[in-house]
Amino acid sequence: ARRGTEDEPFAWQSREFLRKLCIGKEVTFRVDYTVPTINREFGSVFIGDKNVAYMVVAEGWAKVREAGPQKAEVSPYIAELRRLEEQAKTQGLGRWTKTPGASGESMRDLPPSAIGDPSNFDAMALLATNKGKPMEAFVEHVRDGSTLRVYLLPEFNFVQVFMAGIQSPSMGRRAAVPDVTASSDVVSDEANAEVEVTTSLTTAQRIAASASTAAAAEVPPDPYAREAKHFTELRVLNRD
Repeated sequence: ARRGTEDEPFAWQSREFLRKLCIGKEVTFRVDYTVPTINREFGSVFIGDKNVAYMVVAEGWAKVREAGPQKAEVSPYIAELRRLEEQAKTQGLGRWTKTPGASGESMRDLPPSAIGDPSNFDAMALLATNKGKPMEAFVEHVRDGSTLRVYLLPEFNFVQVFMAGIQSPSMGRRAAVPDVTASSDVVSDEANAEVEVTTSLTTAQRIAASASTAAAAEVPPDPYAREAKHFTELRVLNRD
């Protein structure tokens, strides 16, 4: 789910099927066609000689996208994908289940931290309750070689985990755009019915702008930061 929204029915089950299908495996990607108007390439992913899209559609975890009104290019595998989709519908697999109420039950009841709002998440209470105990989770993101962002199951609380006793090189910081508002002086010339607006920064705003610019400057990664992050990603990213 995106911030402030909820899952579509069977979205989580579809994602989990794909994650478990591909995790730890070598895949290949082939571009099937490009759409110049949006500057995008579309292609197929394979595990060995098996088309991943075939496997997802065959299990009922994805539907086949129809070509738009402009009749843009489509996947060269579209005929087989449609056949597999109809087969999954007939068998009631995945999102095509015929079980009453299954659609609503498939949608997760997410806590605020799972959709980008950590304001009411009590990290200290979580620590006090679970300190020293193993917790079920999977790694959603590797921030750097020693810092992970994980979903705790089954509640889906989204937390940041620091590996005890180590610190990897920093991945730096992206540049941000400072937000500084200038004050405006309005000078009126009633005789000529003209209004002149002059804009200048106050001393406080100039100091704030200087500090903001320094904070907003991009900080490059430390030496070996990318290598450390990649090392950790290979071993834990998207794993339980």
